[in-house]
Amino acid sequence: MSLLPILWAMKNAPVTDAEERVILIALAETAWSDGTDAFPSKKTLAEISVLDPKTVQRRLRSLAARKVIALGNQAAAAYIPEWYRPNVYDLLIPFSWYPDVEQVNAERKRRGKAPLTPQERPDLAPAPPKKQRADKGKPRKKRVVHKGGGDYKTPPADTVETGQEGGSTRPPGGDYKSQTPGLQDPQPSPYNPPRDTPRPSFPAAASDERPGGKDGSEMSNQSPGVNLLLAIGAENPKFLLTGKTLTDQGLTVTGMLLEGWTEPQLRQVIAGRPLPDQVKTSVGAIVARRLRDAIAGPPPGSAPLLPSQAAPWAHEATEETWTPPQWSARQGLDVAVATLHRAKCSECHRPLRDSAKDTLCRDCREDATA
Repeated sequence: MSLLPILWAMKNAPVTDAEERVILIALAETAWSDGTDAFPSKKTLAEISVLDPKTVQRRLRSLAARKVIALGNQAAAAYIPEWYRPNVYDLLIPFSWYPDVEQVNAERKRRGKAPLTPQERPDLAPAPPKKQRADKGKPRKKRVVHKGGGDYKTPPADTVETGQEGGSTRPPGGDYKSQTPGLQDPQPSPYNPPRDTPRPSFPAAASDERPGGKDGSEMSNQSPGVNLLLAIGAENPKFLLTGKTLTDQGLTVTGMLLEGWTEPQLRQVIAGRPLPDQVKTSVGAIVARRLRDAIAGPPPGSAPLLPSQAAPWAHEATEETWTPPQWSARQGLDVAVATLHRAKCSECHRPLRDSAKDTLCRDCREDATA
């Protein structure tokens, strides 16, 4: 609007710091020559002064408390919607400061306002003194210098270097053309080759007596089923089983061998079909499912021969008592064998749920009653 309020805010306004100075200059930029009707928003003042809006609000309150600015005629901003209408401020420029107050009063008369008077615009009080530091005028504490000390390159006083302090040293080199001899160790340590020591999780005394690695994990107890699964895993690493899965499925395979399954047949059941392209569970779960599906039917070769296939010298085999081998004492094998020897349907040879009551499975019973 006018240059006079800006000059007063820059040079003569009683402000305490630079923040108040720049906020007052931003207000003066939009005011008339008499300092009235300045209404930039707090957001605009914050952007011009590069301050936080909360800081701008605090500085405006401080300037208003010292009568440097005051709320003016709010009707000057009546054209702005009420929900974001800013406050209208007047810069209280003293009457005595104006070099040509008649020109200012002429402008006020054209705007329909009364002329300025010394009573209306008295002189302002000087700005309050700037806060001083609490330790101003006090002598600084003297820095304590430790005798015998130095920087990180200077050894302490009264220290004799023996060359055995450890670390590495660089022998004196030549210029940039000479070959640098490199770093040298003044106290080389004796060579200690690494030793193959067992880990703390596995007893050292039993490292040569118990099967398994040195990380504390034991290999599964040997059995025909475990040996067969390990052989299949060696031939096709995709079907390699380990840990508890190897132990559990080894019991199942052992029971199937006792039931009459042969090793080639079990290899065909386990690894005869490739694994799916996207394995959503685990290889152990897929092998267990294939074995369960195989157990549901009769063992291959257990079906009776046709009359034409029977030899004339074939005679009825005598029933022999089977003696389990030593390795069969493993806990849980009896349960697997009992599951395999569960009663089966007389028609389709599938296992029955309740062998004491039923002789046919549900599907065969429905076919018989149909």
